[in-house]
Amino acid sequence: MAYPPGHFFDYELHPNASEAGTSFYHSHVGFQANTASGPLIVMDYHAPPFEYDEEIILQIGDFYLEDDQTMESCLTSSPNVWPGDPAALMINGHSGLAPYASATNAVDPSCEPWTMNVVTGKRYRVRVIGTTALSLVLFGIIDHDNLTIIETDNSYVNPVETPYMQVDTGQRFSFLLETKEQSQLQQLEGHSKFWIQFATREGASTVYAYAILKYTDIDLKQGVDADGACDYPTGASMWCPGSPPSTPVLDLPTTVTDWLEYTFMNPALPGYERPPNDTEITRRIIINTAQDFDTELGTTVMNMDRWSWFDSPPLGPSVETPYLVEILQNGTINGRVPDRGSINGSGGIDPYSLAYPAWIGEVLEIVWENDASVPGGIYGPHPLHAHGGPYWDMGSGSGSWSAETHAQLLQNHSSNGMPYPGSRRDTTMLYKYALQGQPGVTNGWRVWRVRVTEKNVGVWLMHCHILQHVIMGQSTVWVFGTPDEIKAHTQPVNGSLEGYFTYGGHVVGKTGEEEKGIMVAHFFDE
Repeated sequence: MAYPPGHFFDYELHPNASEAGTSFYHSHVGFQANTASGPLIVMDYHAPPFEYDEEIILQIGDFYLEDDQTMESCLTSSPNVWPGDPAALMINGHSGLAPYASATNAVDPSCEPWTMNVVTGKRYRVRVIGTTALSLVLFGIIDHDNLTIIETDNSYVNPVETPYMQVDTGQRFSFLLETKEQSQLQQLEGHSKFWIQFATREGASTVYAYAILKYTDIDLKQGVDADGACDYPTGASMWCPGSPPSTPVLDLPTTVTDWLEYTFMNPALPGYERPPNDTEITRRIIINTAQDFDTELGTTVMNMDRWSWFDSPPLGPSVETPYLVEILQNGTINGRVPDRGSINGSGGIDPYSLAYPAWIGEVLEIVWENDASVPGGIYGPHPLHAHGGPYWDMGSGSGSWSAETHAQLLQNHSSNGMPYPGSRRDTTMLYKYALQGQPGVTNGWRVWRVRVTEKNVGVWLMHCHILQHVIMGQSTVWVFGTPDEIKAHTQPVNGSLEGYFTYGGHVVGKTGEEEKGIMVAHFFDE
């Protein structure tokens, strides 16, 4: 829902028990999501399937020196200018690159390391939220490599052990952290604080950030500054000196393409649908994505199956009216209704709307392929995200996708004698397996399966979650269900949808004028 500056819009959500998990809210306009975002946690209605004592939210973001308008101008100019890697990572709003406040050269508190406070002998659920604009981030904790992943993208998974975490923009994970007993800390010379090291991958350079895991229930060592400045000689940087390390304290992997692929599986929880198997697939859609130089525009764009999507014509929608609005008003898109005949021989895309239509009862297998750019031959990583509910991620691989290769990989990662079934996700990686190749040549793929039901009818985006790539056009539009089915799943305000169709309409309020003419409707009982 778009609303003007100085206005507000209240959402009323009614999540089901099966939707408990870790999400985040964020803007979908330009580069705004780099700062206009925050955690959205749906708590379990019943006891969660895994026991833990407390929760901690860990939100990872990017910090750019340039403002949103400058970033957008760089990416949409002719020719465009790539703004590069972020100046810093943000860990719960802290870059972790400056000395503590007690240091004589301290700067703004947001530049100091964020502190994760814990006590001994407890189990913590750490909810990780990737809100970066660009960065794929790895992180680990000194002397704490007992991380157990229990959630991916708002869905519980069977426990998976890992010594470090890997998260890209749009992704969320929960892991269990078992803190040490006091006797174990004594074996580590009584240390009470440990570095958490963050490092980017796949960018032009490596950006580091540091946070601190701090035990708050043990006595400080003799000579320790109570504000946490230092509890160990500065020379021992791997522990916790007064300033962040000048060199890495953890040896995190440089290869990211094989992290826990074909590993996550969902427990049989109420509301978790069974993954579709091979025999249920009704249609396969293969979409190639690449960065290409558009000679007509004189700029570089991100294509999805030869098309780029922007906010307006000529390379965005062919009409100014948003597709969902036109469907609700007229029952059409561009004056037509997408039908099965329009997508024959077109790779699944409707040539009149440039959207991918699908119908209730279909099971789609979507194959995303990563092509080298034209003319440069450069590959890029793409965290691909789907709106409209979870899909089943079926894994990835290098080279070009083939049904035989994929089937063998599923069998190689079998469980209980059955091929790998996939897992519920909403953001997974289309990796780059090489820096450069022949222009237009595929090297890298990922497979999703989507079941179209009454629950997910609507108009949805599937797009790369890198904000720069979205601005450059790396999105696809999907229409699930017929116009009548989509209309049947709307909830009018007092019998009318008109307030949604007008920018700044009567369903939004203005700050300072909360009592003037706002149309209010409650859809759920208190």
